Amino acid sequence: MLDNSSKVNLYEQLKLAIKNDILNGIYKEGDRLPNEKQLCEQYGVSRITVRRAIKELAKEGLIEVKHGKGTFVSKEKLSIKILDLGGYAENLVSKNRSFLSKVLEKKLINADDHLCNIFKMKTRGSSKVLELTRLIIDEGEPLGIDIAYFPLNIYPGIYEKIHDNTSTFNLIQKDYGIVMAKAYKEFSVVTAQSDYSKLLDCTPSEPLFFIKKVIYDPHEIPVHYSLNYILASRVKYVINVDIPYEQGAEKKAITQ
Repeated sequence: MLDNSSKVNLYEQLKLAIKNDILNGIYKEGDRLPNEKQLCEQYGVSRITVRRAIKELAKEGLIEVKHGKGTFVSKEKLSIKILDLGGYAENLVSKNRSFLSKVLEKKLINADDHLCNIFKMKTRGSSKVLELTRLIIDEGEPLGIDIAYFPLNIYPGIYEKIHDNTSTFNLIQKDYGIVMAKAYKEFSVVTAQSDYSKLLDCTPSEPLFFIKKVIYDPHEIPVHYSLNYILASRVKYVINVDIPYEQGAEKKAITQ
């Protein structure tokens, strides 16, 4: 029970009580909190008080409200490096996790105008491309959807080589000897919509990071094109920027 005679507002007391339970491990990452009615009965407060406390905790990022499912203790977001060329596992800042990939669809298509432009193909429709759609899973939960394109003139026989949990980046480098030299990436935020929300087990309004990526070899030839949709609630992207010093400027800074 909370102290009605205290100068501290009841919602602040409730917020602190829940926060202490989280920090002390009573509620762990991913645990579902009691619902509004249960919290009202447990702490002897109104629904308005409970909603205010939950709202404040959500703002702090300690909990996550999933509409239609409940309120959960937030999981630590995965940190993924933006500037690296690799896929999910290769770009993890922390290497103590592993990803699984489930093939949702793989099909051979004729390159349309867009793909011809991406891969610098001359004739529309005359070149075959593998379109690969996969569900990326982290610790048993959906994390993102990856759609990748592989021209068969660069990757002959790749259709038969790809299965669940196949690392396409290892395949590109080891089986085909492709050297990845640089990448172009575009980042934006979209909503999950109905099809993707079912696959990612989220609401249609859930924000997703949308990353469009083209990778080039040392001769500026595009060798990989992908579209990634990733749950924004599960990851954060990090950038490390090294600022080069001129030798004279560095020397001046040291002597000052």
